[in-house]
Amino acid sequence: MIKNIVFDVGMVLVDFKWRQVMADVGCTPEEIETIGGVMVNSPFWNELDRGVMDEEDVIAQMAAKLPGLEEKAWAFWNNVHLTIEAFPYAKDWVKGLREDGYHTYLLTNYPRSLYQNTAEKYFTFLPYIDDVLVSSYEKMIKPDKEIYERLLEKFDLKAEETVFIDDRLDNVKGAQSVGITGIHFTSYEEVSTKLDKIIGR
Repeated sequence: MIKNIVFDVGMVLVDFKWRQVMADVGCTPEEIETIGGVMVNSPFWNELDRGVMDEEDVIAQMAAKLPGLEEKAWAFWNNVHLTIEAFPYAKDWVKGLREDGYHTYLLTNYPRSLYQNTAEKYFTFLPYIDDVLVSSYEKMIKPDKEIYERLLEKFDLKAEETVFIDDRLDNVKGAQSVGITGIHFTSYEEVSTKLDKIIGR
C-alpha cells in the first residue's frame, strides 16, 4: 500500500523561468542560450545543487567561461530567485493528497541560497508538505543512489510504500534503484491520473 508521495520541485511543482529572467537583465536571445549552456544546463549547476563548493566560487567559474558576458552572468545569478513560480495546480494537488491521508515530501536538487530565498515565498504548496530533503543541505544529488537512501532513512519511509515523481527520467530511475515506485513527470494531467491509478484513489 502506498502511503508516501515524494515530489521533485523544479518543473513538477514550480516553473524555472531562467530564460525570462536572463531576458529581464538585458540578455539577447543568443546570449540567453550561451549563458544558459554554461550556467543552467551544465555540470556547474550540479555543483550548486550538491552544495559542497562555495556558491560564489561556482558562479565565478561560470562567469570565467563567458568572456564579455560576465556582468550579465552575475546579474542573472543575483536575480535567480525571480525564476521560481509555482504552477497553478501545485497547491491543490499536494493539499488534496494530504487531505486524503497521504504523507507528502519534497526531494529536490536545489542550490542552498536559492532554496532559502524562494521556498517560503513561492512554494504555495509548502504548508501541505510533511518534510523536505534538499540536495545542497545533504551534500548529495539526484540521481545518485545515496540521496534516495537518505530520504528513506531520514523520514523513516519504506520504499515499497513510496512513490516519487520527477521530470527527469534519470532521477526516476535512481529512485527505482532503491525500490521506490517512480513516475516520470510529463504533464500534470497525465501524471495525476497515473498516480491516482497507482494509489487506488
